[in-house]
Formats: sequence, C-alpha cells, structure tokens
Amino acid sequence: MMHNLKLLTRPAVALAAAVSLGLSATAQAEPSKISSDKLNSTVQEVMSVYAVPGMAIAIVEGDQVVFEKGYGVQEIGEPRQVSQRTLFKIASVTKNFTTAALALLVDQGKISWDDPVIDYIPEFRVQDPWITRNFTVRDLLIHKSGLNLGAGDLMFWPTPNDFTRKDILHGLQYLPMTGGFRTQYAYDNILYVIAGELTERVTGQRWETFVEENLMRPLGMEYCFAGPVPEAYKQYLAQPHGFLDEQPTVVRRDFAADYLTSAPAGGIRCSIQAMTKWMKMHIARGAYTTAEGEQKQLISARQHAEMWSPQTIMNVGSRASDWDNTHFAAYGLGWRMHDVDGLLRVHHTGTLHGMNAYLSFFPELNVGFMVLMNRAHSDARTAMMQTMIKAYTDSPDRDWIMAVQKWREQASASRQAAFSEPETHPVTAAVAARVTGEYVDPWFGKVTVSWQDGELRWRSHRSERMVGELFHIKGDTFAARWDDRTHHADAYVRFTTTMQGDILGMQLAPIDPAADWSFDFEDLNFTKQ
Repeated sequence: MMHNLKLLTRPAVALAAAVSLGLSATAQAEPSKISSDKLNSTVQEVMSVYAVPGMAIAIVEGDQVVFEKGYGVQEIGEPRQVSQRTLFKIASVTKNFTTAALALLVDQGKISWDDPVIDYIPEFRVQDPWITRNFTVRDLLIHKSGLNLGAGDLMFWPTPNDFTRKDILHGLQYLPMTGGFRTQYAYDNILYVIAGELTERVTGQRWETFVEENLMRPLGMEYCFAGPVPEAYKQYLAQPHGFLDEQPTVVRRDFAADYLTSAPAGGIRCSIQAMTKWMKMHIARGAYTTAEGEQKQLISARQHAEMWSPQTIMNVGSRASDWDNTHFAAYGLGWRMHDVDGLLRVHHTGTLHGMNAYLSFFPELNVGFMVLMNRAHSDARTAMMQTMIKAYTDSPDRDWIMAVQKWREQASASRQAAFSEPETHPVTAAVAARVTGEYVDPWFGKVTVSWQDGELRWRSHRSERMVGELFHIKGDTFAARWDDRTHHADAYVRFTTTMQGDILGMQLAPIDPAADWSFDFEDLNFTKQ
C-alpha cells in the first residue's frame, strides 16, 4: 500500500510525541561516516512522514557496534517504547538464516549444495519428472526454479491458515513451472519452506530448534527466536501496523505462540541488539568471538563466500542505475547483491503484513546496516537505508526522503495511467444461482461461493482471512472485495464454462497489477464440484 506525502503527514502528527520520547541507545562508539544527530533526525523524519510507530536501526563497523537505537513505540496507542530488545518480524531476512543452517550442514559433510533434493525428501515433486530428479539443494535457494513469482504463497499468506509443510510439499507438484528451469529470476517463498524441511530431515530437529541452537545461541542472540516466543519475552513484541481509512492500525495482532509453516522463508522475530551479533559474524566472514573472548568459526569462510557469490543474474532497474550507479545485480544463497558507487553491496529486505526489515553489508568496507520497522512501508525503510549507506560510499549529500517520495510519485502516476477500478453492479439472485457451489483447487483446497442475505460470498476453507463479497462486472466475471481491507489485493473472479455454457470452474487475477504478488491468484485453477 502506497500513500502520497500529503496523506501520510496527517496521521503522522499523532506519532510525533512517541517518536521524540520513545528512543533508547547503548551505542559503543560513534559512526565514522555519519553523525548520531543526522541518524536521529532522519529516523524521526521518516517516522513522521510515513507514520511509522516504531523503528530500530544499527550500524556495525568491523567488530564494533557503532550505532544501535530504538525509536517510537511497539504498538500505536500503547506506552511501551521500542528498545534494543524489541522483537520485530524480520520477514525474508530470515532466508539468510535458512541458508546459513544449510551451510553448517555442508561444513559438517552432511549435505552438498548440489545434492538432489529427493535424496533427502523422497516425496519431493514438481510438475516435470526430469526437473524433480535434478532439482538440487542450491535450486531451492536461488529463485530460478521455473515457478512463477510468489508461487504457492497463498498456502501461508495471509496467516493464519491450516496448511502444513506436508501440504506444501504435496501442493508443489501442481504449481505451474512456466518460467523455465534455471533460466530466469522469479522470487519465491515456498522453496525456502522446503529448504527448512530438508534441514529437519537431515538433522532430526525442527528447523526452528536447529536455527536457535546452532546459529542464534552460539552468537549470544538472546532476544531472537525462530519459533514461538517464550512468555517472558512477549513483553518485547512489536505489533505489525498498516493503514486503514488513512489511519495507522494494528493489522493482525502477533501473539508469537505458534510454529509458523512459513518460518524458514520469513518467520524469525529478532531485536536490533541480536541482529548486530548476526551482522558482526557476517562481517567476519563466518567468525565470531564468544562471551569468554574465544575466537571461533560458526560457518567456514569457504561456505560463507559461497552464500555471498552470485547464483542468479537479476535485471538492474532504472532506480538502481540512477541512485546507485549500479551495473550488475544478482541473487546468491539467501542474499541479493549489486554494486553501489563502485562497491559491492550484499543485502536482503524483509516484508510481511505490517512489518519491514532491511539488512545491508559492504564487504570491502567491513560495515553493515540494519533497519527494523513495525509498519509495512518499503519507501520508509529505503529512505532510511539510503541515508546510511550513502554516507559510507562518499556520495554527494542528498535528501533521500524526498528522493524516494519523488520516485514514488512517478511510479504512482504510471500505475494510475494504466489502472482503473472496474465498474461493478449488485448481484441478483438469478445471477448468484448460476455460480454458487463448491470449488476445489488441487493445492489451495476448497472454496465455497454462497448466496447469503442478499450477498454473493466467497470463502476459503483453509485460509480463514480469504473471505469476501463478489460484485458483478458482466457475464461470468465478478470482483472479489475481501472483508479484511488491509489486504489491498481485491481480485477478478471469472467463472469458466463448458461449450454448453455450464459452469465448469473458476479463475482469479489481481484487479490492481501493483498488488502484493504473494496473493498469487494467477496460479489458482478451481474446478466446480
């Protein structure tokens, strides 16, 4: 969801007091390239402009945390302030924990990056038998599988739903592979879930337990959890926020009590304090110092270099060219990488409903940057990250909040020129009678279309938040307006027919082409029961 600057500044006024009061710090030194005053003022402006209730940022230089601070509140309207211990969902930044877990297993000689997945998960299947036999551990991680963008995400997005990892393994074989195996980049989450399952098959431990015991605890990452958050730590939970009726609101309360099916793709909750320890290990190429001062190697330098090596070539967008003088972009093993002002940058973003994260490293400078937010707004994290990294690449001073806003206005103008809401009409009982019934997709499961109190209702049986009303457009085409208006992903619903005109099935597509691609409606193909 994107808003222009004028819309964002109205609700932001209410956050100003929280931003100014809700900050804490234990920075050990001063950043070498940017002042604390500049960081503080930029954070407060970002939070005000984009209505961010809470944020935490950090800069690590070598083995020193030179800046680490929390701002604002964990939940809007509540007094608990963000501190270094506040637990944020780090979303897809989790992916580099999943690849690190596999790197440990490679170091131990238990797996190889190029082993077939079916060696460890015999029931693993994709649509093509040859690809199934040749699909490797590496292929799970590099977004070049041939699956469509966001394929299968509806099995765990939006949470909660009742899909298990066993269900995801079973459903994988029904997902279209139209992109070409190992030919082009298309981001997915489902294969990272399967990478977590592979870790479990090899170790005999839940992925969450293995990650906590073998990655987090050796590094002293106390305020960081791959699985449920223990009761004593729940006071530190930041709640996810979005926009509804131009007001920031908690989109879905996080109780952090359950194991998440999608955890290996994006389920870790972590504090800025803990993330600085993760950052120091990566800056040291897999090494770390114990609490007793002993030097150890968590991940071998060889496997760390493998994770940070280009695996899949990505397109370089015009924004990266204009802002960063970028010439190449690639995906490694759980990491993105590209050049910024002549320097290599290794990084990953994280986006969940109501949460954003951003982690960046410049290996040649031995420096890392982290942004955590309890608000879903990619422009906010981008403005903050650009402010920090550009100070270290010695680029000319620039107001990155305004630069991001200008880019967003241009992108929004292009979107508006190509997009308009469809005209809809009330559904009559006669029209409803034609399409009501039960429909089944082989991986998403059952959906009921029913006529209730003068409304045509669409309801998923396995994803409880995918419920809404259908409005008639024309013929057998409708618009689904989801009851949860924080989805921002209404859909076209087209009922397919036989040659005789009888209803055969149902297909969906996003109404807004800029809707979150995790609502992968295009991969659904329902048959009427």
